[in-house]
Amino acid sequence: MNRLAISAMTFLAATFAAQAADLPPAPTYKEPAVLLPTFTWTGLYLGGELGWMQTDPKFTPGAVVPGAAFVASSLPVGDKQGLSYGFLAGYNYQIGQFVVGVEGDFTGWTVGTMRSTAITGDFITAQSRWGGAIRGRLGYAADHALFYLAGGAALASTKIAATTTGYSIGGDDTRWGWTIGGGVDYAFTDHWFTGLAYRYTQYDSKIFAYPIGFQNLGIVGFKQEMSDQRVTVRIGYKF
Repeated sequence: MNRLAISAMTFLAATFAAQAADLPPAPTYKEPAVLLPTFTWTGLYLGGELGWMQTDPKFTPGAVVPGAAFVASSLPVGDKQGLSYGFLAGYNYQIGQFVVGVEGDFTGWTVGTMRSTAITGDFITAQSRWGGAIRGRLGYAADHALFYLAGGAALASTKIAATTTGYSIGGDDTRWGWTIGGGVDYAFTDHWFTGLAYRYTQYDSKIFAYPIGFQNLGIVGFKQEMSDQRVTVRIGYKF
């Protein structure tokens, strides 16, 4: 009986061992994969810009005052160049590789005073020292690079005066207009970016008239048109 029991137990142990050998190996534990987030241009950003600017004021005869003698003005003037500097703020929203957004800026410039001479000998001065714009943006994102077009409304300060007569014909004023341009931004970290941009702006024209300062000979009148273009380097922080 003892031999029979031992044989039975040995047979059962061998059978269980064979079945255990046929079982698949126990699964090993692996750390879950960590998916790193891809870069996105979505978010609020603040920054500054510095660049080159060229203004192109044009003066042409263009004002007639009913009931008064009129003397046409001859006011040749060339473009003026200088630095532009300012700060900007905006918001982008990325959908796939397309980016839509809005951006506003406030800018000062150092183009100086533009001087012209009327046919009567009066010196006409025009000044513009600051401006701003709000623009919509449409862009295409290639990873950390963003290529975009932008356009919207702009304004600029203006001051027109006839210096030899002491007659202020424009005073301090602001001029509205439209602006369009484009550029490229590049994010060199997840938050900091830099870029290069070009912009053209055309402001509303305005007509001025003032009396001749001697012998009441009539009215000097002219129309002023103003535009500018600029190339700027930008740097900003995206939240």
